[in-house]
Amino acid sequence: MIAMVATEMTFDDRIRLSQLRNERLRSFFAQSLLHCVFHRDRHRTLLIHCPEAWMVDSLLTDLEELCDYAWLILGVEAISLYFAQEEICRIKQCRVHHASSSIRHHSLKKSG
Repeated sequence: MIAMVATEMTFDDRIRLSQLRNERLRSFFAQSLLHCVFHRDRHRTLLIHCPEAWMVDSLLTDLEELCDYAWLILGVEAISLYFAQEEICRIKQCRVHHASSSIRHHSLKKSG
């Protein structure tokens, strides 16, 4: 029998994991999130600060899909979009009603 050694994640491990999750989310919305700054706050809200209005428009167009991916990848329960330090919209409940089929479809579209 092989004994498993329990290891705890260090602070650096948690930071790196958070960075990898953010990169994963950014990869699905590469064009619109490329220059946006985003982070998850302690209330499980994803705050996205966009430097240009077209980026906000693009994210609003893909809002349902963004909610699904953000919930699955980051575990957020809400999203707030900002432009020029003003909140443009807040989605209070990120739903995952079609997440698995949406992600499957998106993955197939990317690879095909």
